[in-house]
Amino acid sequence: MRVLPWRLVPRRVLLPNTAAAAAALLLVPALALLWAMARPSKPAVVACVELVRVFESLDQYKAGKNRIMEMMKEELAKSSVIQQEAQALQAELDNYKPDTPGFHETGRKITEKMSSLMVREQFLKAKEANEFEMLVRDTYLAVKASLGGFCKTNGIDIVLVDDASAPFSSEDRRPIFDQISGRRIVWFDPTLDVTDDLIKSMNQAYAAGGGQAPAPAAGTQK
Repeated sequence: MRVLPWRLVPRRVLLPNTAAAAAALLLVPALALLWAMARPSKPAVVACVELVRVFESLDQYKAGKNRIMEMMKEELAKSSVIQQEAQALQAELDNYKPDTPGFHETGRKITEKMSSLMVREQFLKAKEANEFEMLVRDTYLAVKASLGGFCKTNGIDIVLVDDASAPFSSEDRRPIFDQISGRRIVWFDPTLDVTDDLIKSMNQAYAAGGGQAPAPAAGTQK
């Protein structure tokens, strides 16, 4: 018997139709694009506010400023008492001869009073600045919280800060081009301004809450 040499016999492999697969891959994004184009599109509703005018017109902000001013008035009255005590000690010092125990003791008390007064003035200055920073921050958060409900009620999608209306400050030492470049809005239709409506809404909510800022609406970002 003759034995034939052994060899590999290639097996037939069934491959998918390459053209059909490519067509299917191209069809998917095309269908997605057609679906997106067929969906009704709603343009975003944009509004603008003058944030500085909002702050200055809010009863919440005014009440905070009055609170800080009253606090500083009380603290300055206490400083005035310390100053009067130092002046009284100064008058008492004139009754002593130099290099006497009374002269040195009274001089020491005057130095303590004046040092205490200087430290107190620096502390009050820093405290006043910090109180105003906290007031601005809290008012800004209140504005953001109120805008959540305000925009839903009025069908507004985006609120921009109107920085085009503010005049250039003579105290700003930056070159004028840098001041212009720092602004985000050059012009907008005045009918998009909702500053007065927002102020009215927030003041009404503040009064209704008994002088307390309303809690942020659900889903409102801080």
